[in-house]
Amino acid sequence: MAKGSLMVGWGEIIPGREKVAQATLDNAMQYCIHLQQKGKIDRFEVVALEPHGSDLSGFVLITGDKETVAQLRVEDEFVSIMVGVQLVHRNVRVVGAYTGAEMQSWFAMWDDQEEKLLGE
Repeated sequence: MAKGSLMVGWGEIIPGREKVAQATLDNAMQYCIHLQQKGKIDRFEVVALEPHGSDLSGFVLITGDKETVAQLRVEDEFVSIMVGVQLVHRNVRVVGAYTGAEMQSWFAMWDDQEEKLLGE
């Protein structure tokens, strides 16, 4: 079973929404715990970044079956949580990611595309 990951990132808190932002993050974590308990994802990790001059303040990396993780993007509960995050944070993003052993398939795709580009 191929693994897949989603990176859900956020930027600074919109001023005046600090308390709501904390509750929103807690709600998102409860959702991830629920997904893990139901077996829909293998794991998740929440990362808060120290100040570094970028628009990324933190992220959650969700990992599981590639198809199941990809399907999360269109599920109503996930979308609802993302709307909530957008109401309290700037620069919210959801990005597919390759991690662990799946990096090899990404590198293979890179090599294939490079060969096509260079005509080799």
